[in-house]
Amino acid sequence: MATPSPLSICLTNMVIVFAVLIFLAFVIQLIHVIDPTKAKKK
Repeated sequence: MATPSPLSICLTNMVIVFAVLIFLAFVIQLIHVIDPTKAKKK
């Protein structure tokens, strides 16, 4: 099996990085919606 080209390795890494960043952004938004430290309404 031939080694993959550096360009395909770079593209794969970028796709993984952006997927993780989007996932983290989603988790942060979820934490803001369900904020356990938010002040209680009186």
